[in-house]
Amino acid sequence: MKKKLMGKRLMAAGLSVGLVAGMLCGCGAKSTGGNEQAKSEEVSDALKFDSVSDVKFPLAEKVELTCFVYATTTGGGTYQDNYVTDWIEEKTNVHLNFVYDVDGDDAKTKLNLIMTDPDTIPDMFLATNWTKSELQSYGQQGLLIPLDDYLKDCPNWNRLNEESPLRKGDLVMSDGKIYTYGDDNECFHTHFQNRMYIYKPWVEKLNDGKIPQTTDEMYEFLKKVKTEDPNGNGKADEIPMTGMIGGWATDPTVWMVNSFVECNNPLSNTNPTVAAGLVVNDGKIEYSVMKDEYKEAFRFMSKLYKEGLLDNQTFTQDNNQFQATLSNEDHLVAMYSAGGPQNDEFWKNQDGEWQDWEVMEPVEGPGGVRFAARNADNYFGSCIGSVSVNCKYPEIAVALMDFMASEEASLVQANGPEGIGWDYTTEGSSLSGGTPTYKTYDIPDDFDWVGAGFKDYTGKKVTYVSDAMIRCSTSKFRGDMQVEDPSHDGEYFLQAAAEKYSKFDPGEDTLVPNLVFEGQDAQTISELTLTIGDYVNQATVQFITGDMDVDKDWETYISKLESMGVDNYVSLYQKYYDKYMENIEK
Repeated sequence: MKKKLMGKRLMAAGLSVGLVAGMLCGCGAKSTGGNEQAKSEEVSDALKFDSVSDVKFPLAEKVELTCFVYATTTGGGTYQDNYVTDWIEEKTNVHLNFVYDVDGDDAKTKLNLIMTDPDTIPDMFLATNWTKSELQSYGQQGLLIPLDDYLKDCPNWNRLNEESPLRKGDLVMSDGKIYTYGDDNECFHTHFQNRMYIYKPWVEKLNDGKIPQTTDEMYEFLKKVKTEDPNGNGKADEIPMTGMIGGWATDPTVWMVNSFVECNNPLSNTNPTVAAGLVVNDGKIEYSVMKDEYKEAFRFMSKLYKEGLLDNQTFTQDNNQFQATLSNEDHLVAMYSAGGPQNDEFWKNQDGEWQDWEVMEPVEGPGGVRFAARNADNYFGSCIGSVSVNCKYPEIAVALMDFMASEEASLVQANGPEGIGWDYTTEGSSLSGGTPTYKTYDIPDDFDWVGAGFKDYTGKKVTYVSDAMIRCSTSKFRGDMQVEDPSHDGEYFLQAAAEKYSKFDPGEDTLVPNLVFEGQDAQTISELTLTIGDYVNQATVQFITGDMDVDKDWETYISKLESMGVDNYVSLYQKYYDKYMENIEK
């Protein structure tokens, strides 16, 4: 009944929402006069503002802002013909005129052409997929407006920076300027996504219900799995620990290394890791994969591999083989690494075999080290929210972006109309275990998926795609979402898992941020990241499998890294990290 009612309400909303007509006050570059003509046009007194804080929505007069967005529109629909665009116009009296909103190579080519001709540059950019170096280059060429002074008066911007301490630093370029508003889509459980799962029935059977807390205890438990036939089929077919390379946090080496030294260097990961293997120690950049503690991690993992306690298929199997091993009729696996439970019923929020598994805390190594691998959030995103030098109303453009970062606008961008895609509520439990402030609804059965959202009966897209959203989705905001049934909610389960791991957080100050490298340094970092990173990952597997000997080949490994330019690699990171710290402390 609820889905049918929502479908009817969405249709009604589609009937009531249309493009607002009227006179549009242009503020973008004109094809006949270009940039100079746009700037010379008279600005109405009603639209003159001394600061962003003076801008009050809805505006007294309608304003048109030309806008470029480079983001997927998979499944049909456009940003122009979209409920969110109409809703923004209704609330602000700003009409967004999207000059281009197609993804792929065509959009990249179009954007490059736009930026070579100042007369064609739109007022603002919602998403461009520029790198930080590209963004800074356009800013230094005078094609984009530095937003620093404007953002000081933005209430949502300041609130987000308070709730997300690393946010502002991710958006300040190496020249000390800010050229993009940025996104805020924190996901608490991905902060600690490298998790290990342990099979509880075997813990009860072999270990008196005690989950291992140290590397020694884990080793002894894995030996019992190997030798005591816990599945009772009379075969020595048990696999004490397994994983795979290429899945979501399914690489077990990351989890194990952090019992010896802080290091987030996945051999492969669907979520690319910034500065893989690098950490900050008292302001100094260090490469963990060259430390003696990393050598000891190799020694431990090699021991597990040689004794058959770490699955010898870990570094070669694909996802199908991984899943087949985990779902074998005769249960085979005691421990596996992954971001989430590897079970269909879990993702469907149904009862299932996943309930026999427990998220295992990091174990303490022989040196007393016990870290959870930590991942940083990306606030830069697809380069969200920039204003061009052509814009005659920069205060309005920046105020619009700050409006989009409000809680209500964030919910509308992601879920569509209130009452259909989402509602405010204080009933039940929230994701973080407290009192919720809002709830979202499943997509109605009678509507088609369109990218990240759905469309109404007219075919109009109802939400924006995440790549083009300006959100306030901090960990706190996301945690305030209602969870209907915590015992059968995957997001709630992962949140609780991350909270368990957060006790072993090495600290945000140890994370190397996504730095902005300039000129030849950017090229050098790009090249060394590939060559050095590939060699480290290759050597890691070889040390574990025994193709390289931990004692005999360690110095050769270090010498190889030095010959590849690792000292220059680390020193460049240090140079730009120092710049980063100077900029955020200003």
